[in-house]
Amino acid sequence: MGTVSFEGLVIFCADVEKSAAFYEGLLGLRRQSSDGDITLALPTKGNPEGAWLLLHKRHEGIDVTPHELGTFTVDDVDGLVERLRADGHRITSEPTDQPWGVREANVADPDGYTLTLSQPLPTASS
Repeated sequence: MGTVSFEGLVIFCADVEKSAAFYEGLLGLRRQSSDGDITLALPTKGNPEGAWLLLHKRHEGIDVTPHELGTFTVDDVDGLVERLRADGHRITSEPTDQPWGVREANVADPDGYTLTLSQPLPTASS
């Protein structure tokens, strides 16, 4: 078997600009290109330009069921959740300490895709 690597993720959006504003504002993702669709740089651990998130205009007849996109590590889950709530975004689960050593919350993007926001909990030696 050859080498496998993750390149990026495509999501189908009702309003590409609205979704781009959400991801740029929420996660600070940087726009790489825009030609009807919008590509955002999706940083990965150790590689700030590691992958991409392509926001593609959903066309009539395309049936897309929003799903969990993945986990994004942030500096302050509670602060970000409060900011998102104040901006009118739907929080699908409140910040909660998890037994695997992180504090997590979930938020829905403008199209209903769910993102997990994760913050490492301080260790006993910290």
